[in-house]
Amino acid sequence: MYNLIVDAGNSSIKMFLFDNGNITNRIKCHEVAELLPSLEEIVPAKSIARCIVSSVSIDAEEIAAVFRPFFPVVVYGTSLSLPIIIKYGTPETLGSDRVAAVVGAVARYPKRNVLVIDSGTAITYDIVTDNGEYLGGNISPGLKTRFRALHNFTGRLPLLQVDESVDGLFGTNTNEALTIGIQNGMLYEVEATVNAFSQQFDNLLVVFTGGDSFFFEKRIKNNNFAEPYLVAIGLNEILEYNV
Repeated sequence: MYNLIVDAGNSSIKMFLFDNGNITNRIKCHEVAELLPSLEEIVPAKSIARCIVSSVSIDAEEIAAVFRPFFPVVVYGTSLSLPIIIKYGTPETLGSDRVAAVVGAVARYPKRNVLVIDSGTAITYDIVTDNGEYLGGNISPGLKTRFRALHNFTGRLPLLQVDESVDGLFGTNTNEALTIGIQNGMLYEVEATVNAFSQQFDNLLVVFTGGDSFFFEKRIKNNNFAEPYLVAIGLNEILEYNV
């Protein structure tokens, strides 16, 4: 029997099948109507033991209603018990993806001070201590958001995207200037943030996750790891903790 993790982000809905704490399958959808058929292409619904739904975009209850006729479904919310201590001043406004990421970090790297950097539409920095206390973090525009913003809010700058082949200190044409400016600017932000947290938290471990984690993980020279599915790992931990 599997655990089903459903994580609805800003650009897609991702499903993960877990067996004994390990991811066995990943499924990506864009519409709620695709979820059940896509799942049953992989495994029958009767093989799912339980499910948790987390959403930062569409209504999580709409997703849960698709699966409830077939197996028990938990919707992430502040009423759930967590295997960490939340010190955030407004926990009701704290995104489920941020909570799940730090829960996943604690599960993967227990008894460590961990800075989780989740880079997608937004880039978030979240700190959890070696005694399992989540203290808070920061939110900043992600790489793709910065490219879109410069295109949308200027008259003539083109819409470009992340390009690892464009590198260096400065550009010699507009496309290079835009690409290097955004990519280096964000890299400098991440480096400075990691350095600042490292000064305050001993033996800090940095864990990158999210769609753009590949871009930073190999460029930041620090005690770091990449866990692209950290949010799913954390949601599975939360689901098991509430069984």
